[in-house]
Amino acid sequence: MKKIEAIIRPGLRDAVVAAIKKNGVGGVTIQQVQGQGSQDPPLVGQYFSSDMVICVVDDPKLDDVLNSIANVACSGTKGDGKVFVTTVDDALDICTKKRGTTSI
Repeated sequence: MKKIEAIIRPGLRDAVVAAIKKNGVGGVTIQQVQGQGSQDPPLVGQYFSSDMVICVVDDPKLDDVLNSIANVACSGTKGDGKVFVTTVDDALDICTKKRGTTSI
């Protein structure tokens, strides 16, 4: 399983979530975040608002989900965002006690 954390422009949140769900991903988590890119000048106390869309996917779906996010979120201008992928060793559905890919 892979955890995808996509930091995107706020106006694209719904389109990105729809693109992720078209790949058969059931659930997503949304967070409002602030930050600066590595190429931004050092602006003390000034951050850009973004949304972070988080989901966990089966390994075979990873490339399709990443391509879907990039196709929807890319405007070709600075500040479109980043996507981070990490490995998830296990997952647990608290109520059903299902583990692994059956829990997502």
